[in-house]
Amino acid sequence: MKKEQEELKLNKILIVDDDTFNLDVLEMALRDLKNSEIIRANDGFKVLKKVAEEEIDLIILDISMPELNGIQVLEKLKTTEETSFIPIIVVTSKTEDRYKALELGAEEFLSKPIDIIELRFRVNNLLRLKKYNDLQILFNQRLEEEVAKKENLLRNLGHVEQELELAREIQQSIIPKVYPQSSTLDVHGSCMPAFEVGGDYFDVFKTESDKYTVFVISDVSGHGFASALVSMQFRTILRSNLYKETKSFSTRVEELNKIMCEDNEEGTMFITGLFLRYCHETQVMEFINAGHHNPIGLSNMKYKKSIPIGIQKDMPFNTSTIEFKKGMQLFLYTDGIIEEENSKHEMYGNRIYKLHESIKLFNAREQNELILKAFNNFIVKQKDDVTILVIKAI
Repeated sequence: MKKEQEELKLNKILIVDDDTFNLDVLEMALRDLKNSEIIRANDGFKVLKKVAEEEIDLIILDISMPELNGIQVLEKLKTTEETSFIPIIVVTSKTEDRYKALELGAEEFLSKPIDIIELRFRVNNLLRLKKYNDLQILFNQRLEEEVAKKENLLRNLGHVEQELELAREIQQSIIPKVYPQSSTLDVHGSCMPAFEVGGDYFDVFKTESDKYTVFVISDVSGHGFASALVSMQFRTILRSNLYKETKSFSTRVEELNKIMCEDNEEGTMFITGLFLRYCHETQVMEFINAGHHNPIGLSNMKYKKSIPIGIQKDMPFNTSTIEFKKGMQLFLYTDGIIEEENSKHEMYGNRIYKLHESIKLFNAREQNELILKAFNNFIVKQKDDVTILVIKAI
């Protein structure tokens, strides 16, 4: 029943203009939106009152208003913690007002006269973004609650081993066991944390229209529980972001980085990662390298490297592309597999290149098994998380 109530919850859209006719036009343009309620306000003071009284999901705000204008309202909302997350579309015909609104944190803008089709697109996109943000906030709250419960249980009962085993099972449950079906790809990966839980992560999933398959491999700085929590949070945000196709691959990763930076204001954690997107129609593979090791397999590929995720907002994440056709393959890995040592304190290092070359005729699953067997035979004891992912074009 609770889930049904959440699904039926109306999106409350507050439209603001001191001109009644403009409000009528906006309301008529938005009246066909599903599960939406339109609320009107004709001055800035009423906006602040409505926001205080109701849970507003989106605001369409005219800049030119007497007394308390749109810029002043925007600044008030974006500097107040409780309202800063509400997406705002500003409406103005003045370039300087538009720049000022964007500087203050407005998500979108529309020029006068308003293009009704553009308005609907922007409203729908921001409502979806608001929904994802709300889900992320809910996820963080529940995650914090679960962590608090587990910590309390550990303190009171001392069942450390049992709780860590449970955490390991939870984390392993989000690692793919089956992969999206494809007539042109053979995929298999493995993730082995050094301890019960770790910060390594990989994922394989198709986008909303099945046009693309997305591949991700990442490594959160540090080890243990803290890294595992960041890794699980990262997975949730990443899936909701890269699942969509409405923006470029670079833009999606840049948005992902911005969210992780906002959740990591102290800069204590960061994530290196490879993000790949394969188009089934064109057989083109896109690559974004965020401070990670380059894949093995494409010797002539020139990768554009960016900084790790979660360090600095508003950084570009450039895309490299290549036709990924039959006979080509990629081996993705985290640094644990090359930095572990044998009894002579020799790192596994470049041995991985020779090993990969010798087994590349095997299928993806067999390559995984052979690589991990050779690695485990070499090392004395695993001290870092090890994650690998094989992608073959067939």
